[in-house]
Amino acid sequence: MTDIQKAKFKRNSAVIDYLESNKKVFENDESLIHFYEKLIKDHQKAIESEFEISKDETAYNLEKARLKKEVCTLASNLSQTAQAAFVEWGERNLLKDAKVGYVHFSRYNDFITEERLKNTYRILHKDIHSLSPKYITSEELASFKEKIKEYADTPGSSSILDRPSTELTGKLRADLKLTDTDTRYILEIAEKYKIENADFYNKIVDYCTLPPMEEEPATTVTFLVSDSKDGLPLTDVAVKLNKLEETPVSDKDGKIFCSPVKAGRGVATFALPGYNENVSIVKIKAATDNVFEILMNKL
Repeated sequence: MTDIQKAKFKRNSAVIDYLESNKKVFENDESLIHFYEKLIKDHQKAIESEFEISKDETAYNLEKARLKKEVCTLASNLSQTAQAAFVEWGERNLLKDAKVGYVHFSRYNDFITEERLKNTYRILHKDIHSLSPKYITSEELASFKEKIKEYADTPGSSSILDRPSTELTGKLRADLKLTDTDTRYILEIAEKYKIENADFYNKIVDYCTLPPMEEEPATTVTFLVSDSKDGLPLTDVAVKLNKLEETPVSDKDGKIFCSPVKAGRGVATFALPGYNENVSIVKIKAATDNVFEILMNKL
């Protein structure tokens, strides 16, 4: 929910509460009664729409995506450390179980990723008495377990493709638009009380007026660039975006941040020595941070 939508919910509640406590002032005013009751109904519809959106636990969550990348990287590093120990000990069966990389964890939906992370934890925990402290300490393994829990407990989806239902978000906007109309008519009707009951009129004006909003959030784009084979972030990848004059490059985390950017269809070209050029079509939405995952193939 945006800041302006939150402000409208707060305004609606304030207007309804004030009119409810001052019914005697307008008990014979049919017009004001009509729009007061209409505001109550439309506000309730908006509440129900917002509740339906909040129940959508499959929508993309940037924080969950960040946690997934973090815990999968940790799992890959711990597995590599364990492999070194198992090779040294000649433990072929254990080596087979631990011989997994970043992609083994990351390139799947959250359910599969979570199960694979937990399985790796079980393998390492079973042999922690042998691995600790030379290879993997008990503290490191405990931290890994906590990271898995944090990732699993974070609601939503880590997939950029999962968005809140456009039908639900559209319905919320429509419901709040109705409450805008209701409060506008309430303001117009309240003009008649400006002289005979100035306090009532002034309070209505205060409650119906939305607080000053900050400027609309900028439209930005974040590219997360990684190797298609091992899933690790790629540094110094240059991107040419047709909606951007400069040519930014990725940082150590494989992140390229572009701002401000015009909304709409964009063409992004990614280049890095030793890799095939990647040309991607991106759909950039206005007033939000658009995040795109980019995979690059080695030559």
